[in-house]
Amino acid sequence: MIELKNVKKSFGEIDALRGVTMHVEKHELLSVVGPSGCGKTTMLNIIAGLCSPDDGEVFINKVLVEGKIGRRRVHVKPSKRKMGYVFQNCALFPHMKVRDNVSYGLKAMHVPKREIAKRSSTIMEFVGLQGRADSYPDELSGGEKQRVALARSLVMNPEVLLLDEPMVALDLKTRESLRSDFRKLLEVLKVTVVYVTHDLAEACALSDRIAVMGGGRLEQIGHCDGILEKPSSRFVAEFLGLNVYDGTIIHEPSGQNKIRIGDIEIATPRLWSSEERSVTVTLRPEDVILSSESEINNQKWCGCNCHSLEGTIVEIVKLKSNAKILVDAGFPIRSELTLSSLKDLDLDEGKKVYVHFKADSLNIC
Repeated sequence: MIELKNVKKSFGEIDALRGVTMHVEKHELLSVVGPSGCGKTTMLNIIAGLCSPDDGEVFINKVLVEGKIGRRRVHVKPSKRKMGYVFQNCALFPHMKVRDNVSYGLKAMHVPKREIAKRSSTIMEFVGLQGRADSYPDELSGGEKQRVALARSLVMNPEVLLLDEPMVALDLKTRESLRSDFRKLLEVLKVTVVYVTHDLAEACALSDRIAVMGGGRLEQIGHCDGILEKPSSRFVAEFLGLNVYDGTIIHEPSGQNKIRIGDIEIATPRLWSSEERSVTVTLRPEDVILSSESEINNQKWCGCNCHSLEGTIVEIVKLKSNAKILVDAGFPIRSELTLSSLKDLDLDEGKKVYVHFKADSLNIC
């Protein structure tokens, strides 16, 4: 449906996109995640036709909309691409009522008045704006404004919908509620969606696949679980909030493989390479168990190759429903616990604790 081939874009000395190649399937919801300034919005603008790449090609439904045919430059106008675009700030006209904001694009295309009224009314009901048609934007909540912006895009019957961090300015409760509604609406519409966000949880909740960007490059693309379990690079692992270490593969005469992290050696999953080499090791915080006991008493772990390291709690950060724990076990290990587990274990900063994790939980890249 959407295909980018080696797309590059610079603004002065800043390389916003550095050879991005990506494919979005028809009716897929793909979330693009990454830190601020990594090129997410620039990529959306190029797909939409709001700016042109310096190099590379963009195809929509296998039709070239950006690129070159021989020496001739191809640039299909945004209005001809059958796309809807929901901006981060909604971009509503403050002097227009909701119904006029929603129908603006149809009026610009000189659609008959009766058809405008019918389509606008239908889409406003679809996104849950019943009773708000005569309201002005400053009379709406943040979530309602986003619904208006979505309705304004959907009323044009787009084949592709681009959303640029549409919930970033909303409070957590509104964002969670709207996220669920967005997913249900988009599933019904069967429209191809590229959704830009810096919120990994939001991306995983909404998407069929996620693409991780960094420094203008597409670092990794795939299903959320696959990326979380096996990040392809240090950048991806750090962005996902995983434990990330520089390690060295050690091959003992017995044939057992170990990884040296700092001054500590731990057993590894099976490795196919026999050479000693430097590697990046990742470990998900949720795969780490903390205990006051040196051995873990859990039937699910019976027969597993497990590690138990003694350490000291360096930091505890309490959040809404869980806590992030940093332990110094010869190298820093982050774990996550529910607040009730934290209380039951009677953990506190400065306390000794045992860190447990399975050897198979280590990912080597």
